[in-house]
Amino acid sequence: MLAEVRTLQDIPGIGNKMSKRFVEHFGSEVQALDAILAGDIASISEVEGIGQRYAISLIQDVSSRVEGVTVDDFLRTQEAMDVYEKLIDLVREFAHTRYSRDKLHVFFPYPSAKEEKIMQVRESVSYYMQTASILEGDKTIADHLSTVSQLNFRHQCPKIRDRVIITSDQECYESAKKRFSGLIDVHFSRSLSEFIDISRGFSQVIAVGDDFLAFDFPEDVEPEFVSDLDDLDDYRIVPEKEIFLFSRNLKSLESSVNLVKLFRSKGVSFFEKIDDDAIEMLSSTLALIDVNGDIVHGMDSELDRISDAICNLNSVVNETVSSVNEELNSTLEKSQMTLSGQDMLKVMNGSIELKEILGKKLHKNYSSIVKDAIEKICNGLNLEKKERLLVDSLFPGEIMHPIEADVDALNNLRQHLDKKALKRKFDHKREVSRILSGYRELSREMVKSVLDFDVGFAIGLFSITYGLSMPEIIEGSGIGFKGGRNLFLLSRHGDVTPVDYSIGTSSLGPQNEDSRVVLLSGVNSGGKTSLLELLAQSIILAHMGFPVPAEKMEISLTDSMYYFAKSKGTLDAGAFETTLTEFSVIADESAKFVLADELESITEPGASAKIMAGILEVLMENDSTMSIFVSHLSEQIMENINCNIRVDGIEASGLDSELNLMVDRNPRYNYVAKSTPELIVERLSKKTGGKEQEFYEKLRTKFR
Repeated sequence: MLAEVRTLQDIPGIGNKMSKRFVEHFGSEVQALDAILAGDIASISEVEGIGQRYAISLIQDVSSRVEGVTVDDFLRTQEAMDVYEKLIDLVREFAHTRYSRDKLHVFFPYPSAKEEKIMQVRESVSYYMQTASILEGDKTIADHLSTVSQLNFRHQCPKIRDRVIITSDQECYESAKKRFSGLIDVHFSRSLSEFIDISRGFSQVIAVGDDFLAFDFPEDVEPEFVSDLDDLDDYRIVPEKEIFLFSRNLKSLESSVNLVKLFRSKGVSFFEKIDDDAIEMLSSTLALIDVNGDIVHGMDSELDRISDAICNLNSVVNETVSSVNEELNSTLEKSQMTLSGQDMLKVMNGSIELKEILGKKLHKNYSSIVKDAIEKICNGLNLEKKERLLVDSLFPGEIMHPIEADVDALNNLRQHLDKKALKRKFDHKREVSRILSGYRELSREMVKSVLDFDVGFAIGLFSITYGLSMPEIIEGSGIGFKGGRNLFLLSRHGDVTPVDYSIGTSSLGPQNEDSRVVLLSGVNSGGKTSLLELLAQSIILAHMGFPVPAEKMEISLTDSMYYFAKSKGTLDAGAFETTLTEFSVIADESAKFVLADELESITEPGASAKIMAGILEVLMENDSTMSIFVSHLSEQIMENINCNIRVDGIEASGLDSELNLMVDRNPRYNYVAKSTPELIVERLSKKTGGKEQEFYEKLRTKFR
């Protein structure tokens, strides 16, 4: 079957266009096929136009083609498929990620020909059962897992609008345009003046080449010179490109890193490709960035100081201006001035204005107030020496009332701080980007491993929560178990009565008893259908390589399972014919389990007994077939059958004090049990009175 999948286009649904997308994403067709054959849902989902559900469907289809088996090969009836789907739904309740909930559908029951595959799954599931027993109850694991999702490294980094590459070399210009298209501006400069004009439009300037290196630049132009752009990695020019990809996946990455460390702290080896030192380096580097790709506050005290100053600039200046004006008003209100005769004459003859004289008188107080205000702003913003010089021009030297901050001076201070912060952030981003660029593939594999862990962990949690155990695979044809419990009842009610039972060759059944085909008789509501459902669950789980709902179980592997649930009412002629057709396929020589629940309703009781007798005779002819038929017509069937089959029974012994049926849920071997409808009538009689009770008492007499 493997030869059928030699190229991507051998896979149904992958045409030429989709094939090209796979090759572009994985780098080659061989790598793309390896990912599909390995079941790498996480990586396949990242291919453009491929969603997670499609990726799972694709892997299921390819796996079926490669292994030569599908879920329908073992589960031969819709009822059997329904039990399988309900089992998967139970396991899905323990998954923490959407990825895990979807990928659980990759597991399905295999026929006995795939015993090696079943054993591989058993080994993996056994490991996860042990792991779940170690990790169960640690809420932090569930919290971290629930925030992990597939990485998406296809995000396009937004354009960096405050940075520019300038060069006077045409070839370098063309190369840079192509390399950094959509990320930063690239300009060609023919002269120094053009270079300066371009530079003033950006906060950060990267000059390529030596043509302008010898020139003196204005104070507001501070280019960074690089001799050859081709010698520099992307992180040196646009570190945001790498950081952006990690920031967009930050929660998944941080949670995955925490899980790796947590698992190792509990003695669970995990993702050995990365050692403890490397995981700590990745963890500490991720801690430097936020979800927007920016450097987080608290990682660099100098950057924090500058950032805080920028953030608080307007509020500190506004508060100070308000405070200064209040103080100035108070000073003026309290001031008393005496003009000399000479000053009065100068005012009167117009040689000097009163305002000028007042200004001279108040200048000392004004200068002191302004000086205090500048000091207050510098301290409030925690400014350094050079930054403080820019604050000196914030207020006018001449008396102004009310005082206002100079807009140009305020903008100059803000621009100076902005540039300083950008430069420091840029240096940090370069280092962060350098480190992260070496972790991209490892990060992808780490998160994929975490997601796949959640798949196995869900199975492990499901197994230990419901008390499941790995069955023993035996030779021959048989199934037997101790302490079996129907999972569907257990999930609804929390507790059920354990049951022991066996058919065929099993050491867990009665000695010298190896009946492969059995009739199960007994009381209504006695648990016959639940037992049949328990068998169906166990057979399916065992053939999936999963543990089963029993304290101990032995089971032989078969090729298929047929499960016929209880039909609703008597079938019409067409439906009756369809049912017989379904049973006709079980007459082949393959090994199989056949479970049937009350087939008598397919037609009238007399004919039903004859038909079931005939079906049981056919099943007895195949030494590899195991079958249980639940029926209320066991005596009539035995009258019409021409071979020896075992009849087991579940019988009620009476009513308890609360008028509930007392039933031993464990079937008695080689015992024809009555359905005991008289107990139901008795219960109704005791629960009623008057005319109703008389009615039920009359019915009771018919059973005496």
